[in-house]
Amino acid sequence: MESYTFAQAEQLTGASRKALRNRVYRGQLESVLRGGVRRIPRSELERAGLLRDDGETGGIAEVAREASHETPMMGELLDRLEAQAAELGELRALTREADSLRTDRERLEVSLYESHAKVTELEARLAEAQRPRRWWRRRQPAEASTPAA
Repeated sequence: MESYTFAQAEQLTGASRKALRNRVYRGQLESVLRGGVRRIPRSELERAGLLRDDGETGGIAEVAREASHETPMMGELLDRLEAQAAELGELRALTREADSLRTDRERLEVSLYESHAKVTELEARLAEAQRPRRWWRRRQPAEASTPAA
């Protein structure tokens, strides 16, 4: 049984090592462990459509390129896919900007809350300072003293 390491399978199929590892992890590709090295059998690459029986790669991009020469509809679909990829990039940039703005807003709200608390405290201290003070002390009423008999 012929099998390939992830590096060999990457060169043979055109799919990245990460993509191949993810497929193995998800169970879409079977792999075997030989001598401590994980390998992908050729039959699995053929079954997944990454490699044809004749040894040519069967990756999606290559199949799409071949098909685009055959039908104009594939060309339109590829153009639409590229446009959507560009739009997705723009939306991701907008999402990052929105997250940044939300973080700034939250930081400013905290600052506003702290400032409001400080103003409230200072207003209370000012009211205390402006309250009229008595500069004399009231005498405590003396207890009625009875003459000693």
